[in-house]
Amino acid sequence: DIDYLFLTHAHFDHCGRIPLLVKKGFRGKIISTQPTRDLTRIILLDSVKLQREGYERSAQKIKIKNGSHPEGDIFTLKKPMYDEQDVHKAMELFQVYSYGRSVDLNNCLEFRMRDAGHILGSSIFEFWVHDKNQRPRKLVFSGDLGQPGQRIIRDPDMIRDADYVIVESTYGDRLHKNKDETVLELLKILTEARDTSSNVVIPTFAIERTQELLYELNLFYEKGLIENMPVYLDSPMAIEATEVFKQYPTFYDEDAKRLLEKGDNPFEFNEFKNTGDVEDSKRLAGKKGIVIMAGSGMCTGGRVLHHLKNNIENENSHIVFVGFQVKGTLGRDIVDGASTVEIHGKKFTVKSQVHTLGGFSAHGDKRDLEYWLRGYGRSPKLIILVHGEESVVNSFANNIKQEMHVDTFVPKLNEKVEIE
Repeated sequence: DIDYLFLTHAHFDHCGRIPLLVKKGFRGKIISTQPTRDLTRIILLDSVKLQREGYERSAQKIKIKNGSHPEGDIFTLKKPMYDEQDVHKAMELFQVYSYGRSVDLNNCLEFRMRDAGHILGSSIFEFWVHDKNQRPRKLVFSGDLGQPGQRIIRDPDMIRDADYVIVESTYGDRLHKNKDETVLELLKILTEARDTSSNVVIPTFAIERTQELLYELNLFYEKGLIENMPVYLDSPMAIEATEVFKQYPTFYDEDAKRLLEKGDNPFEFNEFKNTGDVEDSKRLAGKKGIVIMAGSGMCTGGRVLHHLKNNIENENSHIVFVGFQVKGTLGRDIVDGASTVEIHGKKFTVKSQVHTLGGFSAHGDKRDLEYWLRGYGRSPKLIILVHGEESVVNSFANNIKQEMHVDTFVPKLNEKVEIE
């Protein structure tokens, strides 16, 4: 029953179940930008790997004395949702378009993608629904909107008119920390670590956050603000994602383009090294006075766990969080001040210095979202709020209604909304 799937960007919470949809029979078209397609492939293949590893670990845990499985337990295992073949089938369904191009899908539906400023290739979708008996009705789907002033990525495009707007509300109740202050705080941490020959471990998200950090580090090193402190990117997925970023300089903002024009690659500098190989990763354990960027960003798995084990009990080491940590994750426990944590089944005392840098978010905050909504020259008939914790979405909806004098609606799961 689904003809088209419109994909705003390549974060897992937006694309992670596409292969499952394909596995269940979806054969429609998946609409996105080219960078979104390329990044989605990386994300989904990594998901296959993680699901398979999780399944195998669970199977090992329920073995009994004779090596067989308890009656029935094998059927309670959470099997992978999909495999590599499902991912490849999904990738074949993509149709990619550029920003600003109006596309008539059929006689009644037209769309255009605009830059959402969230991650590379992220999109706002404008839809026009045509009806012979009345004027076209326009619906705008924001996707995830970026924070203006982000490195590399352009600011979100402003949309000037719509009848209906569906907008995200992730940070609809708060303001981000000042970006310049955040960058200076990072520089201070690195300087202190270098002066004491200590390590800095940065749990890193593979897409956007890694590339933004590399951009900032490139500036530090190129300007001579930091010297004699090697930086290692120890994340195969982040390394692959960075290669995708390098392929699409036309999507960069003006500052990043100017760096390239001067011959300065924003993702490379003299003391930077990729450690894609497992053995290279293991060798980092014996080094001092280095920066290690590794996934996963919330410390739920990946190589960062090994680096935490090697550094978390060292009072001179620094652990720097640059992204939101979901409740229940190891990253959240560390940020919340846990005195001991468990990594790979072993208890560790947290003695390292822990920092949370709040200015690197790829989502706009309350002020940014309001600014984007106020850009509509003609007030929409209805603003529909999604993508946020319930209390945040409801708070933001009430705020918009009172300040902008426009009707708002917060849908429940599976609830339908009629467009008049």
